[in-house]
Amino acid sequence: MTEHRVGFVLWSWQLEYEKPLRFHDLDAATVEVGAQVRGPRSTQLEFETTFSGPGGVAVRTRATSVPLSLSGDSALSGAPAVLPDSLVAEFLADEVVRAPHRCQVRALRAAFERDGELLAENTDPLPTYRIHRHHCEVADQWYWAESLGFAVGAREEFVRRYGGRVPELRASLSDGIRRVDATWLRAGQLWDLFQVRTRAHRHGPGIAFVHELELVGDSGGPYAIIVERT
Repeated sequence: MTEHRVGFVLWSWQLEYEKPLRFHDLDAATVEVGAQVRGPRSTQLEFETTFSGPGGVAVRTRATSVPLSLSGDSALSGAPAVLPDSLVAEFLADEVVRAPHRCQVRALRAAFERDGELLAENTDPLPTYRIHRHHCEVADQWYWAESLGFAVGAREEFVRRYGGRVPELRASLSDGIRRVDATWLRAGQLWDLFQVRTRAHRHGPGIAFVHELELVGDSGGPYAIIVERT
């Protein structure tokens, strides 16, 4: 941020559990991180991280961010920009990929609505979450990981409300989630009040939960969309 005056905003994130990795399986996990510059004009930075144990890779995540040109003020204000050549030059040739990352969250949501079976959707009152300071990072904007927590809490409330009518929803609490796909469209700000709209679809052998985080009283569309799959 100091040398290149560049910041990053997380746009798309995926997590996949490939196999169990339990407390007693190992004394230490191996964590490997790789980075790529993506896009024909170097407009994305993508990190792939793996967590491995004795049986190989257990967890895989991918995070794609878009760069900002920082103004230099104390709030780290910035505007969308391409990565400067001085920063791109620090990457190896095979770490610069001209094909951009394509976020699949909206396509997943459309596929569930088109091909899946709607099991339940929540109605008023929707779960609400106030953005407090411990949810925030720089410039009083929500920290992206906290918004994932809002989705998890909304799923648990969803299962508590509808699990009696649709018992198979309860498996998401006992068997867990195998994959998460998320995209952030707008940043939540300090003291914002959000509601989470959730739909559960049977899709293939599992269940998909689609969570849309909406600002209460704002009809401008979701601020974030998070898909959890069993």
